[in-house]
Amino acid sequence: MSTKGNGREPRRRPPNRRAMILDAAVDAFAHGGYYGTSMADIAAAVGISAAALYRHFRTKQQLLGQCLLVGLDDTLDRLGAAYRADDSGAAVLAQVVRVALELRGLPRLWQLEFRNLTPADKAAVLVRVSRLTRYLRHTIRARRPELTTPDVELLSWCVLSVAVSPSYYRAELPAPVAAQVLDAAVAAVISTELPEYPAGRAPTRPPRTDTGNTELDRALRSERMLAEAARLFSTRGYAAVGIEDIGAAVGVTGPALYHHFSSKAELLDQIVRRQDEWLRLLLARAVADGRSAEESMRSLMRSFAQLGADEPDLLAITVSETRHLPVDAVQRYRRVRLDCIAQWGRMLQAVRPELSPPVARVLIRAVATVVIDAVRNPRFRWRVDLVDVLVAIGEGIESAPVRGRVST
Repeated sequence: MSTKGNGREPRRRPPNRRAMILDAAVDAFAHGGYYGTSMADIAAAVGISAAALYRHFRTKQQLLGQCLLVGLDDTLDRLGAAYRADDSGAAVLAQVVRVALELRGLPRLWQLEFRNLTPADKAAVLVRVSRLTRYLRHTIRARRPELTTPDVELLSWCVLSVAVSPSYYRAELPAPVAAQVLDAAVAAVISTELPEYPAGRAPTRPPRTDTGNTELDRALRSERMLAEAARLFSTRGYAAVGIEDIGAAVGVTGPALYHHFSSKAELLDQIVRRQDEWLRLLLARAVADGRSAEESMRSLMRSFAQLGADEPDLLAITVSETRHLPVDAVQRYRRVRLDCIAQWGRMLQAVRPELSPPVARVLIRAVATVVIDAVRNPRFRWRVDLVDVLVAIGEGIESAPVRGRVST
């Protein structure tokens, strides 16, 4: 209908609509996941019709790819400008923390939804991430010329993990304060004195096979199902794995799993419960065995790093797949994790009473993110010293000198 003569201005498309769509899509994908988000959801968040959205992006998969590529390009532009302004790398380190705090949804997409990209977009994202970590490697190499190339690579990814750690929880500190705490944690990572780098590779675990004892194999079958489900959920994603896939990995027909678990959802719930139990056990053991707060902290740090190295799929799932659980189970998991972080934070405060509770929790979450990211990264799984290295880095973060620099 024409608007001529009716006194109304014709409705004009906002010049930044594409950017508005990308912002809404990042938020929707980060909170609801790729499979849990529809194009209609994103269109509604922008205030446009689904048809209007499809004029900008042909498919949901293309939109996901553009969310990551545009966000990474913006990040690289800002890091490049910081590097040109200060080739010592100090500005780059400060900028990567502040970009991560500003674009909180972007790291979640990279970690959780990369597997849902097209092959072309996966390659393009990897190129950009490599360029991003190159800035970090250059800075670390300049400050620690004695380090080996693998150590520089590991520290660069740990710095990135610290920077993006706030993407996985609700902010407790104002952004400027959080940035100061994370700056100190990043500096602690870079200055960590690493254990001597041993030659060789870590021994691989023998494949899980039948024991030859029929009764024992039957008793352990449900455990093998949980282990294989965890591996498949971690590598492919919960939504992309079927009961038949899990059965094939264990060597039984898919329907045979229903003798042990009522559904795929119950398998996921049992895996997450197992991780909850481990966290509680590690905390209780650290408190019981430690003769001082410092000793308890050391015990907990090593136990958590060892758990990550032993069960990387278990930790990965609790980051990426719990949103597929029923609402009550998700809430239960969140309460357990918040309680564990709070207990770990109070333990750190017992060692460092100058820290406020929110600052202690920011440091502990940075430690947890470093461990979880490192054990999931195939670049580092071969290291025979991975647990020792993660303990050294984690203890460095816990000791990061933030006293007198922040005010909450």
